[in-house]
Amino acid sequence: MKTLKKYNKKVWIMLNIENSDHFFKNNITQDLSTYTICIITQNDTYMIINKLDENNCNINIKKENLYIFDGSSSLRQILESIFSKIGFLDKISLSYSTFMDVNTDILTHGKYVFLTKLIRKIYSKNNKVVKFDSAEDVMYDILSKKSDLELKRLKLLAKITNEILDETFDNIKIGYTEIEISSLTIKYMKDIMKKYIGTYDIVDFDVAWENAPIVLTGKNLSNGGHSVPSNKKFCIGETIYFDFGIKVTFNDNTILYTDMQRMGYATKQNGSIPQEVEKVFSTLKNSIKLGMEKMKPGVKGYVIDEIVRGKIKEAGYVDYPHATGHPVGRNVHDIGAVISIKGSKRANMKLVENGVYTLEPRVNIKNGGSIEEMIQVTKDGGIPLAKVQEKLYIIKESR
Repeated sequence: MKTLKKYNKKVWIMLNIENSDHFFKNNITQDLSTYTICIITQNDTYMIINKLDENNCNINIKKENLYIFDGSSSLRQILESIFSKIGFLDKISLSYSTFMDVNTDILTHGKYVFLTKLIRKIYSKNNKVVKFDSAEDVMYDILSKKSDLELKRLKLLAKITNEILDETFDNIKIGYTEIEISSLTIKYMKDIMKKYIGTYDIVDFDVAWENAPIVLTGKNLSNGGHSVPSNKKFCIGETIYFDFGIKVTFNDNTILYTDMQRMGYATKQNGSIPQEVEKVFSTLKNSIKLGMEKMKPGVKGYVIDEIVRGKIKEAGYVDYPHATGHPVGRNVHDIGAVISIKGSKRANMKLVENGVYTLEPRVNIKNGGSIEEMIQVTKDGGIPLAKVQEKLYIIKESR
């Protein structure tokens, strides 16, 4: 209700049929599976449930605000009664997206047509006019925040992800192909995760996305962040970039994800790091640090993007063709503000306190690189969930 007031929404209506509304299922109740309408105003909540679910309703709601229906005519009468009670508010928010975001585009077109047609008939009968808008701002605000338990778990998973990447970099050999290096990461993920299964409530794990990890070396760094590993061999004098994350299931059926990137360089035994590679790495590291300092609640995503992207361009590098960051946690690309250019609608949304976002700038050139950190938004600025990459990984030629 407070969130409705924050975004000046008068009333929000959800239509849930057989758990079709994942927001309703995950945030209100999973017990009502047939046909439910939830009406939330700035002052009260009303629930209309199907008679088949009458004995399953364990929601903490005022008795007088709970309605049971058993037919379409009864549903119309109940809705009319509630609208009369709350004063036929002239704007109703519904669960659909204006951003083409599957996380908030919950009502199918058919359900949208059914619900709006039904409501308009009731309003028309009472000589009232109604308009509809999206409730996505409310959903973004609620779903972007991570709970204390989620934050605790995500910090653990980010630490584990770092551990897997550390082990991989310790065992990469010059001459390995990108595919071989990717397979090495999977091996160490399985080895390391074995010791966590059964502890910290962890029951299962996998890679965070189908083709993880993404491993690119040397000239392939300019291919873009989503290129798959190839048979190209990792050679002396080349940088290497990892994009990797894990998907972990806990014993309460919660599933959480990480998404991190790390950068390294191959040298001879007594070789040094070229100045141009040092510059790439320090530029990436410093751009993330600057962006992190400004990651406070209420700051729009594009503001952080301008800081981080600006640092890359200021160093003389070409712009990178993707967002600087995204929400992460319940999915690899989670719900909430995107840290991207001002022209992106979701980049005009505000960061929320205890939201978790990535920062992943890129130097998109041959022998370039990328670093990606997972960051919690606080009133004092961004806090990394795990140890950030402060030094370039060095892979030395075998003797």
